[in-house]
Amino acid sequence: MEEKHHFNPGWIFIITLALVLLLLPRYLKKDSEVINEANAITQSSPSVSQTPPVASSTSNIITLEAGSFYYKPDIIRVKKGEVVKIELKSVSMMHDFNIDELNIHVPITKSGDVAVFEFTADQAGEFEYYCSVGKHRQLGQVGKLIVTE
Repeated sequence: MEEKHHFNPGWIFIITLALVLLLLPRYLKKDSEVINEANAITQSSPSVSQTPPVASSTSNIITLEAGSFYYKPDIIRVKKGEVVKIELKSVSMMHDFNIDELNIHVPITKSGDVAVFEFTADQAGEFEYYCSVGKHRQLGQVGKLIVTE
């Protein structure tokens, strides 16, 4: 007597779902860089020094990459009273930039766009910057602005 095996399509679904869940984090980390000129907001802030992964200030412009639930760099060091210009490049999804204590709120920048803004840090301390889009902040899209005397 011949034995018959029945194909269970539920197993394909389970295997596919497992593969998607395993590979999704890698896919979300990939970014494509496209640069377009955008938005400007004005205030004033301090000078910046760079030690990886800290922001660069050789040209007085800090390039801040915003991707899938991260900012790069996630630490910016400046001196109190200096003007800082930040170029926020959204490389995937859409993001904004906020530092509540310094009243800095940069509008949403779409994927592939750039928002340029400047401000003066008028107080020393450590300030969290974050993306307020959806749950980006809760998913880790935060950084720290360190302002020294």
